[in-house]
Amino acid sequence: MRQAILVSAAAILSWSALIAISRILLVRFGFDPWAYTFLQLCAGGICLLAIGGRGRLSLDSFRRPSTWILGVLRVLSAALFTAVLVHVSAMEAGVLGAVNVPMVAVAVWLVFGRRPARMEWFGHTVILVAIAPLVVTLEGGIANPAVILMLLNEVCLVAGTLLAERHPDNASSEPGSRARFTGAVLLVTAGLFLALRIVEDGGVGDVDWNGPLIVSAILVGVILRGPSMFLTFWSTRLIGSQNYMACCTALPVIGMALEQAAFHWGLIDVSRFRPETVLLTAGVVAGTLIVVAARVRAVRQRIEPAE
Repeated sequence: MRQAILVSAAAILSWSALIAISRILLVRFGFDPWAYTFLQLCAGGICLLAIGGRGRLSLDSFRRPSTWILGVLRVLSAALFTAVLVHVSAMEAGVLGAVNVPMVAVAVWLVFGRRPARMEWFGHTVILVAIAPLVVTLEGGIANPAVILMLLNEVCLVAGTLLAERHPDNASSEPGSRARFTGAVLLVTAGLFLALRIVEDGGVGDVDWNGPLIVSAILVGVILRGPSMFLTFWSTRLIGSQNYMACCTALPVIGMALEQAAFHWGLIDVSRFRPETVLLTAGVVAGTLIVVAARVRAVRQRIEPAE
């Protein structure tokens, strides 16, 4: 249990740091977002493959259709989330994205037959009630592009998380095997990312491949992107898709705290802090805690010996 908590907490902290640092670099230096992300994926993937060492799993991961499907889902999710940020702030996107908690619960119920505990539904209701005020304030309400794009993003994210949980290459307890699998997923995602760019713009000749961009992206890819994915897959394996997605509701809170610190230190010039959004985020977190508590209670009731 302690290992699961530590791995999951490390995954969320790593993703939060990655998001905050990437925003600082993109805002301050004006790096091309596509090139920055592409180099991150490549650097993180190559590093993890090198750490994992040579092995049959490395090639098998590239041969499995599920690895490519996972890559497609991650590319689609990244593209959709980026499109959402055109319409709302990062913290507002985090509030909207909390819909993944009830979505993954329903998906697990339908796909794996794991019915949510009775009190979980109350937690899911609290989450949806917390999201509702933000939705109604957006132009067009539920028909707003941000809401539609976020729902599509969460479908991809939930599907990818479920696939990663059951992926045969993620089942091994050997760190080297998981490193090779994660590296393969990152490189597949990078390849699909490149293919999408070529289809859209005909190539990458217009990108300014300057030194600061290359060095920054490689360092962030090795130090944060690769470890974030590695810890995510490990966490998903340890605690399951539902609990990992619940942990992700902490991302906007930690991310905003890091962004405010960056603003305070003068690393970025604009703060996107909104008190009303913080209140909605608090509601989302409260609902998530109810969901997690209900699951823990249900598990304890199942394992306690009958009296």
